[in-house]
Amino acid sequence: MAGRHGSGEAPRGGNRERRRREPLGDRYEAALELACAQLAARPRSEAEIRRRLQRAEASPATVERVVLRLRELRYLDDAAFARARAESLARRGFGPRAIAAKLAEAGVRGEVARLGTSEGLPDDERALAGAALERRLRGRSFASLDRKDQLRLARWLAGRGFSPGAVRAACGGAGSFDPDSTEV
Repeated sequence: MAGRHGSGEAPRGGNRERRRREPLGDRYEAALELACAQLAARPRSEAEIRRRLQRAEASPATVERVVLRLRELRYLDDAAFARARAESLARRGFGPRAIAAKLAEAGVRGEVARLGTSEGLPDDERALAGAALERRLRGRSFASLDRKDQLRLARWLAGRGFSPGAVRAACGGAGSFDPDSTEV
């Protein structure tokens, strides 16, 4: 296929079809290279690396060898991943419930997720919800909003994983706000 300028080359970006790559099987070096490329793009949990290697059809023994090597090199550490991910999500306005769900999606569960969340988040969920609401308001006053917009923001906070108490505290600083009320 000719390129845009008739050079005889295939156009950049190539064909949209995904080429079927050869299964990794027992090729340890190729599997390790793939895992390192994934980790170079962004931090990942052990479960995410395992899933990626399984999708590339690496043998179970190869997956284990790669994961062990990455742990030895300290490239894989679910506790550190959970802390960093929790901090990042909290900075972006997510609450503890949403953070726990996102860690579970990444394959980090149980005690590791609980510790990562508790170490990666401020102790005061109410303050975290208040800060998320302030960022969302961009300098506007919550009290100056009409009831419909106040309820919309309360639902937004709840959807970001904040408890009803934290939502109430963040919104209630503006007077007698009750997010449970459906009156507009």
